[in-house]
Amino acid sequence: MIHKKILTLGICCSLLIFSSCNNDGATSAEKETKGSNLKATDAPEESGEGGYQKNPNLAPNFFISGNIKNGNNASLVVEANSNKGAILITRAFTNADGDFEISGNIEDMGLYQLRLEERLKEGQEPKVIPLTLVPNDSVNIQIEFDNFNQSPVFSGTLWSEHLNNYMRQLNDFVQWRDKNINPQTESQEQIMDKIMREKKKMDDMTIAAVKKDPSNPAHLLLMTNLMPMMGFEYWDASNLNYLIMIRDAYKKTYPDNAMTKMIAEQIDQVKSGHENFVQFNVEKSAPEIALRDPDGRTRKLSDLKGKYVLIDFWASWCNPCRMENPNVVRLYKQYQNKNFDIFSVSLDNDKNRWVKAIAADGLIWKNHVSDLKGWESAVVPLYGVKGIPHTVLIDPKGKIIETNLRGAKLEQKLKELFD
Repeated sequence: MIHKKILTLGICCSLLIFSSCNNDGATSAEKETKGSNLKATDAPEESGEGGYQKNPNLAPNFFISGNIKNGNNASLVVEANSNKGAILITRAFTNADGDFEISGNIEDMGLYQLRLEERLKEGQEPKVIPLTLVPNDSVNIQIEFDNFNQSPVFSGTLWSEHLNNYMRQLNDFVQWRDKNINPQTESQEQIMDKIMREKKKMDDMTIAAVKKDPSNPAHLLLMTNLMPMMGFEYWDASNLNYLIMIRDAYKKTYPDNAMTKMIAEQIDQVKSGHENFVQFNVEKSAPEIALRDPDGRTRKLSDLKGKYVLIDFWASWCNPCRMENPNVVRLYKQYQNKNFDIFSVSLDNDKNRWVKAIAADGLIWKNHVSDLKGWESAVVPLYGVKGIPHTVLIDPKGKIIETNLRGAKLEQKLKELFD
């Protein structure tokens, strides 16, 4: 069986930097800093690709001060991300003692980042920390240069305490994971069990923070603790209540904010995904699949209701799938007149390869569908597909009889049903 690539075990900690800025960029301002010789530099000029700023003369509406221990004469930038990459909002430099002051103009509450500019060696991790800035914020940050990403201590804003707790808990978890998780000696089930027990500390901290202040900007980060990052199988469904609490509070406090809309969409997707998971794993009902065939016609699984159907997940590039296909073709020919059909779902990305494989392997049934998104297809999490070939056998009412039938096991099950 070809397994989907496992990227990592543990918390998904890469900062997906969402921005409330529009595609044409955030703003910047030139400002002589107070009480020192530090000066924030200009943002880049308007570019042909949308630009980094709309109006360089807008007054600053956020201020950041602090100290980087052992970080003298360093360059710092505040950034947001867009679909065109990082957007520079403003830049400043630390002095000989590592002190800095930086200011700029943001459009709205959002998730930004403070990054230390340096030439990175191969494999070196960028020095970057998250900021859940709100207009008119004035935040102080104390950081260590050599431990930049793990060491920040925030103060002075509504979100400082929550973000400090998040960073501390996250660092503790990563240290625990590195010491206690060994994929070489433990099964995936054992690893996930250990991770979920340890992760509960972070979940409990997040839930307490949400109950205390559901509209806090820090929840842009904290809410990741409540998401089903490792699949619904390991997810506490009660977390959905707190995600909805955040969504509703943001709608009230930041009604026109782009992040509010994005979060609402994400949480709605989680809710829908969990309902499908329950449908498949608890109620044993096959979720609907409606995708296009090679000719562009939409074919639905529900169109085959009233038949026994083998849902077959495969791909042209999957050698085990191709080796299994002759057996599937033989069984289809044997039972196609006994109320049996096949619904093939391809995880291909290349239409030509998909179509050629159908012809080459003699897959003579009509129902071949794909969205040509490979492992990114929505049917993958919907049916819990972790490797292919993967099959789901359903009865005429759409109830799941059994999964992962292939070879002799598939033949035996069909004999039980039809012979």
